[in-house]
This record gives sequence, C-alpha cells and structure tokens, in this order.
Amino acid sequence: MQRIRTQASRDLAIAIIVIGISSAFLISLNVNERFIALAAKHERWQLDEFPVVLLVIYIMLTWYSIRRWTEARQEITARLEAEHKITQLLAENQRLFMHAIEVQEDEKRKLARDLHDEMGQYLHAARTETVALRLTSNDALVKDRATSVEQCLSHIQVSTREMIGRLRPPALDALGISAALAQLVHQQCSTKNLQAMMDIASEIDQLNTIVAMNVYRIVQECLTNIVRHANATQVRLTAKIEASNLNLEIIDNGDGYAHNQKSGFGLLGIRERVEGLGGKLQINSQPKQGVSIHVTLPIAH
Repeated sequence: MQRIRTQASRDLAIAIIVIGISSAFLISLNVNERFIALAAKHERWQLDEFPVVLLVIYIMLTWYSIRRWTEARQEITARLEAEHKITQLLAENQRLFMHAIEVQEDEKRKLARDLHDEMGQYLHAARTETVALRLTSNDALVKDRATSVEQCLSHIQVSTREMIGRLRPPALDALGISAALAQLVHQQCSTKNLQAMMDIASEIDQLNTIVAMNVYRIVQECLTNIVRHANATQVRLTAKIEASNLNLEIIDNGDGYAHNQKSGFGLLGIRERVEGLGGKLQINSQPKQGVSIHVTLPIAH
C-alpha cells in the first residue's frame, strides 16, 4: 500500500510538471491566437469547433477511465477479501485438524492405558493360573492342554504389548521424540534385516507434543510402507531443525516407481498429516532407484 501511494505521488508530480511546461510553451508561441487566425481564414472547415469537440472527447475518455478504474478497484477489493476468507478457512481447517489429531491421540492413549491396566492384569493372572495347573496336575492330558493355553496366553500378551506400543509408543513419553524415532527405526528395520542409517538431531526434542506425535506417525507410516512394499535393503532417516522448520527425509533403495504410476504405498495419511500441520511433502522416485520422501514442517505450533 505504501508503494502504491509513493507511485501515485510521483505520477502527480510528473503531471504537474508536464502541464506547467506545456502551458509555458503554448503561451510563448501564442498558439491560441494563431489558431483563431487560422480558423477565421478557413471558416468553411469549422476549425473553431475543434476545441469543443476535443473537450467533449477528453471528458468522455476521463469518464470511461474513471469507470474502468472503479471496476478494477472493486474487483481487486473482492479478490483480496476472498483471499483473506480463504486464509481464514485454511487456518480454521488446520486448527480443526490439530484438534482432531489431539482427540484421536488422547483416545489412543486412554485405550493403551486400559489395555495395559485391565487386559494385561487379567492375562498375567490367567497365565499364572495355567502354569500352576500344569505344574500341579498329574494328568498328562491336562498338562498338555495347560501348556497349549499357556502358549496362547503368551502370544496374546506379546500381541497386546505390540498393540499398546502402536497406540501410544512408550518411548515417546519416556525418552523424547529423537530417541523414540531411533527405537522405531531399529524395530521396523529388524523385521526385514534392513540396514538403518540415522541422522537425528537431539534438538527436535523441543517439539511440542502434537507435532512430535505427528512426526512419529509420519515416520512410522513411511517405514511400514518400506518394509511391506519397497523390497529395500537400506533405509536412511534424517531429522533436523533448520530456519524454524523441521526437515524430515526418509530414503530407501528399493524398487521405487515411475511418477506417472500410482505408488500404492498409502501415502494419503502422510500427506493429510503434513498439510494439516501447515507443512510440505515432496516425493521423488524412479523405478529401481528407491523412494525419497522429504517433509518440511513449521515448528511454531
């Protein structure tokens, strides 16, 4: 706005200077007297009417310009208002997304706690009773059945612990996001004997709870996709804070895919999280050259 006002002042000054110079030039040459003499000499051509015609043309051009300028100003105003409204809607959408994620994570945390406190307690008690039955019974059939039940209960306990970890990773609360990411990479890569390389800056531990949880989920989804679909042997994770942004990069050396093909990697959830946090997602891939996923997130949330 200040630049527009400066330009208008400059244009007004130029117009005043041009008018002054033109007036001085016309006065010095007595242009009006010469025109009157010429018009009187050629009266049949009605030259004396030209000034009035020119005045009318000038007035109509001025009117036309004012009308177009008014329309342009109205259009610009409407466009600015629309852009402001869009900005407000985007901010509201982002706020609602953050609230939804917060509610979702809170429910997962409660569910994980209930599974740990309730089911874990009863599973432990059932397994203890089964072990006692196996050790005290003299019936071979009962011992075999008790052993089978004990193995089933043991499997349920392991699955429950894994489920609790997926719902709310304990390392995130106990150790912070940097250590939690390192633990996640080791766990995921060990299932397929993938070579894991990490460059995780400890400064990312300053992220607030919501952003940290979303970062964990993004990396978790990327690693799950790599383990399930990429046929990779190496995975590299980089997490750093640069210029008030968190930069995440997950690279694998798997099969990759062409840009005109659907990846099938289920990246929709990742994109929704990134955009919901006001960030940017960039995916680069070529067949047989792996996939590079780069995420930039503002850390001002």
